[in-house]
Amino acid sequence: MSRKRATNLASSTGVSGQARDSSGRVVLCRGKARPLWFGHPWVYANAVERVDGEAAPGDIVSLVDHDGRFIGRGIFNPRSQIPVRLLTHKDESIDAAFFVARLREAQALRTRLGLPSSRTTAYRLVNSEGDGLPGLVVDVFADAAVVQITTLGLALRRDAIFDAVEATLSPRTIYEVAGGSSYAELEGFVAQNRVVRGDPGNLVPCLEDGLRFEAEPLAGQKTGMFLDQRQSRIRVGQLAGAGKGLRMLDCYAYAGGFGLQAARAGASEVTAVDSSPRAVARIEAHAAANGVPVRAVEADAFRFLETATPVSYDLVVIDPPKFARARKDIEAATKGYERLNALALTVCAPGALLVTCSCSQNVGAQDFERILAAAAKQAQREVRIVEQGGPGGDHPLPPAFTEGQYLKVLFVYVS
Repeated sequence: MSRKRATNLASSTGVSGQARDSSGRVVLCRGKARPLWFGHPWVYANAVERVDGEAAPGDIVSLVDHDGRFIGRGIFNPRSQIPVRLLTHKDESIDAAFFVARLREAQALRTRLGLPSSRTTAYRLVNSEGDGLPGLVVDVFADAAVVQITTLGLALRRDAIFDAVEATLSPRTIYEVAGGSSYAELEGFVAQNRVVRGDPGNLVPCLEDGLRFEAEPLAGQKTGMFLDQRQSRIRVGQLAGAGKGLRMLDCYAYAGGFGLQAARAGASEVTAVDSSPRAVARIEAHAAANGVPVRAVEADAFRFLETATPVSYDLVVIDPPKFARARKDIEAATKGYERLNALALTVCAPGALLVTCSCSQNVGAQDFERILAAAAKQAQREVRIVEQGGPGGDHPLPPAFTEGQYLKVLFVYVS
């Protein structure tokens, strides 16, 4: 299905206001079914030969290959360049019971991973495609659940999803967040930050590896905290503990998690930099709540690094926001990452560790390593990658779903 054809189909049918399991069938072009048979959850527009029967945006449709063999059922939206997102490989109804079953499966996986625990009460319960619910994220912060919906098909089924969250977790509060993205507009629905059920309030106390935090679902970024960096934050604490008395710099610190880990582990000096006054206030509050010394600085990371004293830190973390939101941004993002990493390397003392991160899905892992190499040349420093990180087990993905592999974390030894 070409982009033009998809747009025309969307305009002719309009956006459905009801959640329906339709009788429509999406038929794939010959040779396009193989990734779907092997578990890939997305059907791209250029893989669709035709749509048989009635199918409105947001409907559940059946997916078949060119020879009519059943592949699964999924969310349909011809507005999107991904007109079908698979929910199941079974011929089953997508009803309230379906969502409860999926959430309980997701909960069983987290329980197997030891989440939640006495030390960590902030974790991801549903990771979209990784839990068979494309377009849905559910993050848990102690007794609160935060829901983010990014597809029309699930937005039309909000109440069933909220019911499933309540049945699975019995949370004190359920929040819905827009996530600061344009997904809702592209899909054709309205997303907003709001309390859906339960007690109102913005700050939600929770634990990560024994550290006290307050997530901000309604006013913070993403769902209130960046849970995908939990494992890397814990690792930074371990590395800080292996080098007592070190000086640590955390750029784009947000809630201060990396710096708090280092301070608790015994770093003699921790500086956390963020351009947001609200983030700086949260860092200071979190440091006070945990009884650790962290100096929070309100500054642009590039400007701070440009004026920082060279070779002055033993542990440096740079965890910037997404630089490449689309393929058209890759060239500018590459230059930005290279400059940022070069600046970070200039403030690394000999023998320091640099933890450099990218959450841009459009910048691949090998591309990011090449960026690091170019930055090292620019800064005239010798570097070696000693570890690589990414999201924890509460962010599962289907095999071969490279589109979901967005977060890169490189632990780098700097000579």
